[in-house]
Amino acid sequence: MIAVGIALGAPGWADLASNETEAVHEFYTGLFGWRWVQRCDYSVALAGDVPVAGLLPESGDVPTAWTLYLECGSTRRATEQIRALGGKVVVPPTETPGDEMFLVAEDPSGAVVGLWEAPENATFGWARAGALCWAELHTRDAAAADPFYAGLLGYRQQQIGEPSGDFDYTVWHVGDQPLLGRLDARASLPQGVPPHWQLYFQVDPDHDADSAVGKVQALGGQVLREPTDSPHGRLAVVRDVVGATFTLIDTSQRSG
Repeated sequence: MIAVGIALGAPGWADLASNETEAVHEFYTGLFGWRWVQRCDYSVALAGDVPVAGLLPESGDVPTAWTLYLECGSTRRATEQIRALGGKVVVPPTETPGDEMFLVAEDPSGAVVGLWEAPENATFGWARAGALCWAELHTRDAAAADPFYAGLLGYRQQQIGEPSGDFDYTVWHVGDQPLLGRLDARASLPQGVPPHWQLYFQVDPDHDADSAVGKVQALGGQVLREPTDSPHGRLAVVRDVVGATFTLIDTSQRSG
């Protein structure tokens, strides 16, 4: 496990907004073995003893989707940078019961992203069973997205495909660590699906991606893309019981 909540630009948190809290608790406990603890109205999911995600009860018209939060150092400074770089602040800096600060923004390509200001002792489970291990921006406007995030969070962005080609993909590094990616998804995003961050959760190595997909179905979720092999692991795209999509990946099974 790597705790990455302090490094600038690293994933610092992830959460889901839904008014069906009991259904969410049961689904993710069944799938990942998460244990839930309450902080006021907010639920924190633990993998072992490490915080890995949150659930916010939401009764409004907020779309059911996972939100990724990236460590920004200062939400107030980030607010100014977001606007200067062509983004929008959707939720202004707000303090949590755990003494973190966060905001929610929309990048210039239209994707929603959270920014996180964690206290010094904060931990966030990363790259372990039942935890986030990758996050990928799917956008129709890569030319707008890349400079926005590089300017805001200082990423070193490495092109591993062909700019504006059939596979236009940048890997974003925090220091020497590749932690995020950006896919030019103009050709693959269905009409009506907005640009978004796709979150990848690591399956338990004792239960591979195929077994995890079986669990998703048994727990009432849906499989959107059957397990496939990749150089990064065997992965599948699924939808939970409240409509949020994410990717399951077994990074121990790499091929090609």
